[in-house]
Amino acid sequence: MSLILNLETSTKNCSVCIAKNGTCLTCVEENSEEYIHSEKLHTFIQYAINISGIHIKDLKSICVSKGPGSYTSLRIGASSARGLCSALNIPLLSVDSLTVMSYKINIKKGFLIPMIHAKSNFFYISLFNESKERLNPIRIKKLDDNFFESFSRYNKVYFVGNIPINNRKIFLGKNEFLYKTPSAMDMSYISYKKFSEKKFHDIEKFIPFYL
Repeated sequence: MSLILNLETSTKNCSVCIAKNGTCLTCVEENSEEYIHSEKLHTFIQYAINISGIHIKDLKSICVSKGPGSYTSLRIGASSARGLCSALNIPLLSVDSLTVMSYKINIKKGFLIPMIHAKSNFFYISLFNESKERLNPIRIKKLDDNFFESFSRYNKVYFVGNIPINNRKIFLGKNEFLYKTPSAMDMSYISYKKFSEKKFHDIEKFIPFYL
């Protein structure tokens, strides 16, 4: 049995999940207008453990979202994960936030572009096909007409992300847009698969992917 604590702190959504063998038991999260991770993350971890009816020493691993995303929030998540792994003597896992965001978005045909707001009109993006295979590495792009032209050769494109309201109008008439923020709940099976394959990190050397 694998009980894994998943932490997602790449955006304003402070998210914690306890998963058993790839299935979410409990998820505690708050998508605030402010970055509340320093205040709420450890409280949410304790809530999730209590609600799940487990003891913290039952955990077999901790998986943290490594980014890209907010520098400070990622650092808080990584520090918490490293500290708990060291204290409990359990291995550390990680997954990038764009993979987390894409995991439960199922499309029959076409391409999926997950996006996380960086600053101003710039976004972290990647490109996946309908089989969730990554076709392009994670990069940062400006959201303008040139952005859409770069994907015009694809027949059907699904954009998914935490796009601020004032930026969403640019998507009108351009394929499909789905609003979504990364959640620890969506890490449940990904972290279980990585745990089964023993894709662990050196706790002392692990740093988030700040791009």
